[in-house]
This record gives sequence, C-alpha cells and structure tokens, in this order.
Amino acid sequence: MLYDIHSTPYKYKFAQHSIRISKESYRDGVNKCNVIKRVKPDNKFIRTSNPRFVPGTKTVILKNGKILNEKGEFILGNIVLKNGLIHDVGTNPIDEEDAVIIDVKKKYITPGLVDMHSHVGVASMPFLIGSIDGNEITNPIRSYLRAQDAINPSDPVIRIIASGGVTTSLVLPGSSNLMGGEGFVIKMRPVDTLSVDDMGINANIDPEKERTWRWLKMACGENPKGNYGPIGRIPSTRMGEAWLFRKTFAEAQKLKRKQDDWCKAAEKLSSDEQLNSYFPEELQLESLVALLRGDAKLNVHCYETYDIEAMIRHSLEFNFNITAFHHALDAYRITEIIKNRVKNNITIATFSDYWGSKKEAFQASTKSPKILADAHIPVVLKSDHPVTNAQNLMYEASKANYYGLDEHLSLAAVTSVPAKALGLDHRIGKISKGYDADVVVWDSHPLTLGATPLEVYIDGIPQFNTSSSVLENEISKQIPSNNINASIPKSNFTRKPIKSRLTSSLVLKNVGKVYVDKNNIIDTTSSTQGEISVIVKDGIVECIGINCIEPDHISSYEVIDLNGGYILPGFVAFSPSLGLSEIIKESSTTDGVANPVSNPDNAEGLIYAIDGLKLGGKHLEAAYKGGVFTAVTAPLSSTSPLSSRGVFVGVSMAFETGAILDYPEPIVKEHVALHANVGAEFKYNTIPTVSGQIALIRKTLIKNLWQDNIFGRAARGQIPFVIQTHNKDEIASLIRLKIQVRKNGGNLNLVILGGTEAHMHAAELARHNISVIIIRPRPLPMLWNIRHALTGAPITNATGIDILHANKVMVGIGVQISGDERNLIWDAGWAAINSKGIISEKDSLGFISWNLEEILGLNRRDRRLMKGNIANFVAYDGNPFDMSTRVKVIAGGGKNEILIDPQQD
Repeated sequence: MLYDIHSTPYKYKFAQHSIRISKESYRDGVNKCNVIKRVKPDNKFIRTSNPRFVPGTKTVILKNGKILNEKGEFILGNIVLKNGLIHDVGTNPIDEEDAVIIDVKKKYITPGLVDMHSHVGVASMPFLIGSIDGNEITNPIRSYLRAQDAINPSDPVIRIIASGGVTTSLVLPGSSNLMGGEGFVIKMRPVDTLSVDDMGINANIDPEKERTWRWLKMACGENPKGNYGPIGRIPSTRMGEAWLFRKTFAEAQKLKRKQDDWCKAAEKLSSDEQLNSYFPEELQLESLVALLRGDAKLNVHCYETYDIEAMIRHSLEFNFNITAFHHALDAYRITEIIKNRVKNNITIATFSDYWGSKKEAFQASTKSPKILADAHIPVVLKSDHPVTNAQNLMYEASKANYYGLDEHLSLAAVTSVPAKALGLDHRIGKISKGYDADVVVWDSHPLTLGATPLEVYIDGIPQFNTSSSVLENEISKQIPSNNINASIPKSNFTRKPIKSRLTSSLVLKNVGKVYVDKNNIIDTTSSTQGEISVIVKDGIVECIGINCIEPDHISSYEVIDLNGGYILPGFVAFSPSLGLSEIIKESSTTDGVANPVSNPDNAEGLIYAIDGLKLGGKHLEAAYKGGVFTAVTAPLSSTSPLSSRGVFVGVSMAFETGAILDYPEPIVKEHVALHANVGAEFKYNTIPTVSGQIALIRKTLIKNLWQDNIFGRAARGQIPFVIQTHNKDEIASLIRLKIQVRKNGGNLNLVILGGTEAHMHAAELARHNISVIIIRPRPLPMLWNIRHALTGAPITNATGIDILHANKVMVGIGVQISGDERNLIWDAGWAAINSKGIISEKDSLGFISWNLEEILGLNRRDRRLMKGNIANFVAYDGNPFDMSTRVKVIAGGGKNEILIDPQQD
C-alpha cells in the first residue's frame, strides 16, 4: 500500500491504481534517510594505510632532524616515511631495508603547511580570460557550485606553492557572491592522471571508516554588495545581504524539514508498504541542507564587526555552525561576541599584516592574531592566493610572530590549527605516527626571515628531488653581515610589551654598526678602540663614533643600550599611492585617477603628483614607523594594483613620510621622474597595442627632444624616465628605444619599474646604464607577459634580483601594494639571505635606500647621520634581518621629535 504524507492524517490508498513512484525510487529515498541518520565516524583511530599511496614510492628515513612535535617544540629525532604515512617518529636507531636514509644534520622539520584559503587552480596562472573561474558573478546566491569542477590540475603555480612548504590547500570560490559555492581540499602534488579528483584529500578513502567533510564558502560585506548594487540588483546594502541570507537559509530549512518528515513517515511503514511521493530534494539547496545537518563546514569571508555579528545572528536563527571567519581583520575587536554567542569554537583565518586597501580592511591591527589567541580563539594564517603569494605562507607566520603571536601558535596557525578547522586533523597538520607523510625540511628555523624548504614530501613523495648530499650538507643559512660580530639570530621569538615615547635628546650606546651611506660604515670591527655611540641634542647630531663624551646633565637625555644593534639611514619607498591615497578603493580618500596623455604635443596635460599631496594618515604613519622616511609616488593611474590606464602617467614627487604639515618642509623633490606604462595590462581604447605604446613614447621623446618641457627634459636625461613594464621583449624594445633617442642627440635616463623578466637582459641593461626598480622581488608568473619569473629555491637556483645585481645593474626594490612599505627592510633582507652570497648586507640595504636615491636623483646629504645634521636614522636592537629584532628609535622623516620604541597598529 501507499501513503500520502501530505494528507493529515495519512490515508491508505490502493496501490494498483495510485502508484506515483517506483519501488526503486522509494528505496532510494529510504537509503537517503539511512545516510542522514547514520552515525558518522569520529576519525579517532591510528591510520595504518594511506589510500593516496603511490606504489613504488621508496621509504624515506630522515635522521637527526629537529622535528616539530605536537607540543610545538623542536625535538631531535628521526622520521620514517613509509607507504605514504609517517610510519614512525622517535630517537631510537632505525633500520629499514631498501630505504633512502638521509642525515639532515639538525635541520628543522615541520609538517606540511595547510593553506585554509586559496584560489589556486580556479584562478589559474598566467591569468587569462579563458582560465579565470573563481566567481560565478551572475547571481549572489550560488551555494550549489563546486570549486572541484573548475580546478585546473595543470596550474603551474601548484608546484610553486608547494615549493614554499604548502602540502594541502582548501580551494574556495571567490567572494563576489553571498554564497559562492563549495570548496575542495587538494594535495599540492601533481598526479599522473591529471585528475582533480585524484588530487583531492579524500581520494580513495573509505567513507564508512573515515568521516568526510564538505567545505562551503560564503561572503559578506563590501564584495557582494559592491558587485550587485552598481548594476541595480540586490544586494546593494548589508540589509539586502542579510535578507538574501535569511531567505535562502529559510528555504533550505524548509526542505530539511520536508526530508525529515518523509523519513519519519517512511520509518513507520512495514516492509510491504511505501510512500507515494519522492524523497524531497532540490539540487540548488542540497549543500545548504548538508550545512544544516552538520555535514559541511562553513567558511565565511567577513571583515567588519557588524558583518561578523550578522553572520553569527543568522547561524543562531537557522541553527548551523560557522567553522571559520576568513580575513576577519576586525575580529580582534569583538572577541567576546565570537566566543560567547555560539556553541562551537569559531576559527579566525586571517592575515598577519595585509590591510588598508578598502574600508573594511582599514581598521586592521598587526596585534590581531595575538589578541585573538589570548582570547583562546583559534587563529589560522592563510594566503587567499593570489592576493598574497601562497609560496610565502610561512612568512605570514613569521610576521605574526614578530607582532607578538607565540612561536608555537605561529607555527600551529599554518599546520595543526587549519587542519583541525578543515576536519582533517586526524591525518595532516602534525608529525605523528599514522599521519600522511607530508613533511618539510627547512634550510633554517622556519620563522626566520627567508626560511626556505630544501625538500617537501607529500604522501612520502619528494616533490623537488633534492639530492641527499644537499639535504645532508647544506649549511643552515646565516644572516648576511659585513660585521663578524653581528648579532646572532635570537631563538626566543617573544617580547614583553613596551610603550612608545618621544624625546628630542638621546644617547645611543653599545652600537654594533652604523650605515651612514654606502661609502661610510662604522662597525665594531673597525672601531676596536672603544664603544660606538651616537649623541643627539635637541634633534641635532652632536657626536657619532668611539670618541663621544657623555653629555652633561645626561639625566635629561633618553639613554638607550642597543646591545650591538644597527643604525641605518631612513628607507626610500617607491610606492604606488603613499601621499595620494588613504583607502585606494574609496575615491573620496584619494587624489583620483589620472587621465592618460596620448598626444606628444600635450606636455601641459601631464599630472604632477605634488599637486595632490596629502600628509598624515595611517599609511604614512605605518611606513614611517617601519623606517621609511622618503616616499616617491607617481600620479595614480589605477585603483587596482594589477593594472593601470594609459601610457604617460605623469610626474612623481618625493616627500618625507613623517611630516603632517608643510612645516618643517616635507618636500624632498617636487619633480622626481616622468612615468609611463608599457605592456598588455596597460592597453586602452586610444592606444590598444603595446607596439602603439612604444611608438607613442618614441615619437614624444624625439619630437620634444629640444623643447623646454618635461618630455624634452626626460629625453635629454635631465630627469629620469621611469617606465613600468615586466616583459623581456618589451624591455628589449625599450633598450632599443634608448639607443634611438641617443642617436637623435638625446641621453635618456631610462629606469625600468617592475622588471620581473629584466634578468633576461641583465648584461644589456648594465651596458646601457639602465636601472631596474624591482616590484615583487619574490614574483609569481601571474600574467602571460611574466611567465618567465624566477620564483626562487627550491625550483630555481637564483632570482631575478640576484642576476641583475651580479651583472652590476643598479637595482632598487619598490612596493607593489600600498601598506607593504613597512616591510621593505624584510624584502631587502630576504634578497640577501637567499642570494647564496651574491648580495651582501650592504648591497641589500642599498636596494631600499642609496640605490634608489641615485636612480631617482635624490640628494639627501643633509639627512646623513653626520655631526651638525638633523638626526635622521633608524636604530635597531639587533640585526634588522633577524625577525626577533625590533625598531628601537625613529629619528627624522619629517618629524621634529624622536620616537622611541615605535609600535605598528
């Protein structure tokens, strides 16, 4: 007999004339009910096999490694990688027949890193229209989409990301929609089948034995309303977002209830009876019903306090759990809401110091990971690749540690904590018996600047085939220094809280090294007759060196012992927007985007950045506290860091970052350089070809060669001509352009900005005296025209900056995204540390100071650390390339007062 569950009470109907569904369909529905009520495995068992194991993979024994254990400590021991699993971990001698045995000689070994937020594969590189699949921007509700269906297993960046030690990534749809779809967790190991399914973390596992999870992606705040509001669709406000969330969750809740009612009705029937309706299903709501049943983990892109709270409100109304808030740069401000209003422990998957590009990212704090951890909220650090380069995921942990997050928690934030949040902590994220054989051997402590994997094992398979001799004999990297007594990297990565304060007079004692400029260095090896000191009185340098006499009334001075630390000149930031923009995506906070000049007779139409200078603000303050005293900024030609408009951009300015008003005079140089763009990403309607861009530049320079305008001054070499381009062929064309201008009587002072492929013309650039300001010193092949980017070890033996410097090209390091200016010292240090001796400490410091001054014609002699000059320097309590070293003193940069112990917000 059949039952109609839609009548109340249920009424019997004769089967012979009222059958609506087949027995097979009914049994299929009953089976689905059984799946719903089935008790899920708890994954609390020691795994003895890895279904991802590749037959023929040799057993590997890593001996004498400093192994990160489950307590977050590095313990000397051995690891056996066998059958795709960590077969054993311990200190006892290990004897395995036919194993590859490698004595790593106390190198650091961590679990493979877990990136909990990536778009690798769905934003495949190089970026091409045909391969961008991260966002289905046709409706704000797309919960039923699957990243699994769009991941490109041949994305070349998979290997690059793995080279940074990342072995597992959660690939998510983008954040354009409120409900973007379902993510997919992959191992970063290419497979011979070219199958995305085979790359999946759950490939070949038995779901009856191991619980499998699904991972949903949603987003709130600026992105969804910013995508749909401008085209007149809901949501255009956060109210609209909330309504669509609630409406859709209510629909899923209704479907779930129908399913539960159907299953309860079916359960009451005998074996010879059946219901007369199909099991209620709706494919568009299936993933949301899984969420309501607790079978999916929800990851929500959310920044601001009220967005986070609204999403928590929805979860309480519709009874589902939020696994993690992603980005969540405001989460540190509402720890009590996150902790106390929900029954589960929500993870915050955030950045260490990425901030400021839009309003919802503007309140970010570098202290956020520590504040969250202190509130016992799990913290994950992730890449949001390609927003940040996932190859540098461990660098995110290093920066979080620098800003106060405990060493153990910093490492856990890229290993065990994301593994737990993904529901995979029974098999990845730890070095423990029975876990997947995903481990990384590092060339130095993984939280030190520039730490790089020597080898990465995924499922026990070495990904870079590093020879045993390298793994055994590679010497741990040291911080480069010209001073044999330079400070040794500190093993303690934590510091007590300190407070900033101001002074006008100070004594710096026990100074280890002073860089006055590239030709004047004072250090302890050349000053064996006494201690180096610096005395500043009322903002003026009174003494520097070994013969400084302690001043009278020393009690009125701030006295600081640098403990062998460094004093450096202030850095120069070649920045995309400092002084012209506060929030680049908010037009009311920027000078505005310049219209391109495409007429060689219209020199008067060029924009001069100096006319739009705005002093003060968070970006300038952050740069100043990071030791950046001089900013060089061209007119804004785009609000996107990846593209700009037009050929001729305008004329850049140089100014002091610390100045708030026009007194003291903040302008270093009003007109620094003429700027232009060349490349496919700069094409626009008036000039739609790259060849047209170069033709315009050639015509303009030669036509104005003897004119008294900015084009003529650039053609004659009276002002640098900075052309942003990355491609090897375009750089070759610009070398020819310089030669052509010279043949016409000019003397073009050409500077390449960007220069990702400039290393391929290093010798010619040096021969023609063309400088390069590198943007992204650790590049990705993001665009077609930079697919020859050198990504560094363990994939390439050198990087572009190594080759340029070795060929005696004048090199500077610029800033890709405003907000990163404060990290210039680490960009310089990374270049030196990973250059294998090609780049010295002095060379790398030049990349962010005197080299840029020379390239751009900035005369800063009045700002040198010399007796009688205004104090202008950055003092560190150690080697600045050691990430446990702190900025101790900021003197100069346009401020009258000296800042002690500056703290980043």
